[in-house]
Amino acid sequence: MQSDPANPEANYSLGMLYARWSQPEPAERYLRTAVKLRPDYPDALNNLGVLLVQQQRYAEAETNFKACIEQSPGFDQAYLNLARLYVVQNEKHKARAVLESLLQKQPQQKMAQQMLQLLY
Repeated sequence: MQSDPANPEANYSLGMLYARWSQPEPAERYLRTAVKLRPDYPDALNNLGVLLVQQQRYAEAETNFKACIEQSPGFDQAYLNLARLYVVQNEKHKARAVLESLLQKQPQQKMAQQMLQLLY
């Protein structure tokens, strides 16, 4: 499958397609290309992190979620995924801090509220 190598959206779409097909290597390659072409691409950063979590590459996933939050502080999925990662790693204090940070920006974020209640 070919894409426009300079188009971040095309690379992202192909990455997600390969991810759905359970082909992590090409999925990762296309998602990384999308991020390289557009470093502030929240969907690509976040979904690359999700792909890395699925491969138990937690440190790399954490880096992607944090980069996503830094680039797009209003993108709530990166906070939620980072908090889930911390729960998996049994670092509940970090998960709480991430969720509280999201709720400072988006007080009505229901999933963050629910996750935070489960952590206390």
